[in-house]
Amino acid sequence: MFDRSVETKKNGSLRKQAKLPEGKLPEGKVNSNLDLQTFLPYRMYCLAMQMSHAGNDLPELLNDTGIIIGEREWRVISILGAYGGLTNGNVANALKTDAATVSRAVKVLKKLLLIDTLNSKKDRRKVLIYLTESGAKLYDKVTPMRIETGQMIDSCFTHEELSTLHHLLNKLDRHLQHMENEFEDEWE
Repeated sequence: MFDRSVETKKNGSLRKQAKLPEGKLPEGKVNSNLDLQTFLPYRMYCLAMQMSHAGNDLPELLNDTGIIIGEREWRVISILGAYGGLTNGNVANALKTDAATVSRAVKVLKKLLLIDTLNSKKDRRKVLIYLTESGAKLYDKVTPMRIETGQMIDSCFTHEELSTLHHLLNKLDRHLQHMENEFEDEWE
């Protein structure tokens, strides 16, 4: 194999650019520059992924239980364990996801007998989702290790820094909720 790359100048510095084989479309050129290291949505996403796998790795913990569920299903169990029985919409809102994602997780969890549902007497479309005894046992098995992981993650901060971080995250959460309401098109 030979090197088919070419060097181009951008902002006065040399940059190595791959030379494409004959017949391929030319490489797209972008005009906007996004610094991912200062772009908060990207940073938060990366940190969330790192925290999910830090310490007591969540996928590994779930695998060790012998019950085959994914992180999506675990998130539903963790919300129900923390808040008790909730509707599909409440779970979706707590997880900041859509109802269809929750419905798929509920289907899997119900089949595994980790959750059960009750229909509302007033509105048959409304369904309460709750942990079964098996679901509660799974929650109690995994949660202490996730709490330990949270403490390991928090340990890099002083008490004051952690307090400030939570204050800033709460401020960001309120701001994002305000933005969401502003951009909804249902208001006259």
